[in-house]
Amino acid sequence: MTSVSADMPAQGGIQHVRSRAAVDPKRWPNPARRARRRVARLTCVAAACVLVCGCSDSPGSTRTSGGSAETMASAAASGSTNAEAAALSPVVLPDLSSVSEAVRQQISARNSELQAGLADASRSPIDRAGLYGALGHVLLAATFFDEALLAYRHAEALQPGTPKWPYLAAHAAVRKGDRETAARLFARTVTLEPGYTPALVWLGDMQLDLSRTADARASFEKAVSQTGDSAAALFGAGRAALAAGAYGEAVERFENALRLDPRASAIRYPLAMAYRQSGAPEKAEPLLRQRGNVAPALPDPLLQSADVVLDSAVSYESLGMQALRNQDWSTAITTFARGLEVEPNDPSLRYWLASAMIASGDEAGAERQFREVVRRHQDYAKAHFSLGAIAERRGQRAEAITSYEAAVRYAPNMPEARLRLADTQRAANQLRPALVQYEEAIKLDPGMVSAWTGGIQTLVALGETAHARTWLERAQRVHPSNNALSELATRLR
Repeated sequence: MTSVSADMPAQGGIQHVRSRAAVDPKRWPNPARRARRRVARLTCVAAACVLVCGCSDSPGSTRTSGGSAETMASAAASGSTNAEAAALSPVVLPDLSSVSEAVRQQISARNSELQAGLADASRSPIDRAGLYGALGHVLLAATFFDEALLAYRHAEALQPGTPKWPYLAAHAAVRKGDRETAARLFARTVTLEPGYTPALVWLGDMQLDLSRTADARASFEKAVSQTGDSAAALFGAGRAALAAGAYGEAVERFENALRLDPRASAIRYPLAMAYRQSGAPEKAEPLLRQRGNVAPALPDPLLQSADVVLDSAVSYESLGMQALRNQDWSTAITTFARGLEVEPNDPSLRYWLASAMIASGDEAGAERQFREVVRRHQDYAKAHFSLGAIAERRGQRAEAITSYEAAVRYAPNMPEARLRLADTQRAANQLRPALVQYEEAIKLDPGMVSAWTGGIQTLVALGETAHARTWLERAQRVHPSNNALSELATRLR
């Protein structure tokens, strides 16, 4: 079946990125994709499977001075942590003008509860810590990371020794982009709760990102020794071994992780790299064709305790994406549609609604939604790509080419669009334009074997056998053990 979505197969398998270490064992992603869209946009804490890079109490925060009574109340209640609490700035709400009224009310309600608790002398430090935490949860969900981090620090000052607060503060740091702060806070969590595997895995992630490979290996190995059956811990241990050049160990760790979680497609690319480095390139090719970015599952009760669902488009998108990953098409459709009620002009929500419809078998409904996306947002390349795939599947080559050309025009660095355009042009006997697109696809992603084979076959059809052999030689330098290329080599002799 032709894949219609640029991000997911027509029958599921959403590619959800937790990290980019599958591509480079020392590299991790920038702050969360949704947070990057604009800081006032809202995200669901449940989407924390997306791994990003750390945050500190930034001088650029929107907090203002004042609130000394709140600081003194926190300090007085904290007992042995008076000095730390007194040194903390008060939590002042950020500018909420750009968020929805429902979300403003949600944040303001938590803040009012906190202020009431601070003013009530009968409230215990643990009670007040919980109030700070509740405010931190909603601020984190709303992507106000500086304020969330500060709220969690107040909670820890009031309830020292409780691992939940530094752990949640670490996640606020992760989302902000401060890996050093995140690593320090995850390390403190591990000190307080050595047996909490998710903290060790996240600590290893941060250490690997900071090029502290030896420390990362130690953290991941502790996590593996504690559980033995955690695909996430084994995946981390494999990446750290790969970064250290221990290729045989990396292969073992990755193979065990993939056995435990076969849906974790992010394991395949680094496992392929480990196979290549350990002298087994023939095992790498199938994995490269199946690579993805679905990371191993990591159950995380502490992080789940901070889950807040905001009445916002991004929250509904996060929930819809979770339903897609679970292949629950009806829930995904309902959830994305609810998000569009909140923000009708959100192209991403509408795109994923259409993708869920395709997965459920409603091609006509999906086409309507894809067309609505490009009507409202002409430059939304993925929707053009999907319309091209629908037209191609119906045998409407001219319409498919037009849509794929639009996808390439608006997203020139999308290799899948160039490949699909080239294939359709070749099928329509537009050989010269097809060859141009195959070449561009290869420049963007040399790992696309189908772009190499398509280009070679196009050159053969053009009668340029010598040029086809040159392409084949280039392709086999990149893919020395590929069967399709070997068959082409036999034909070109």
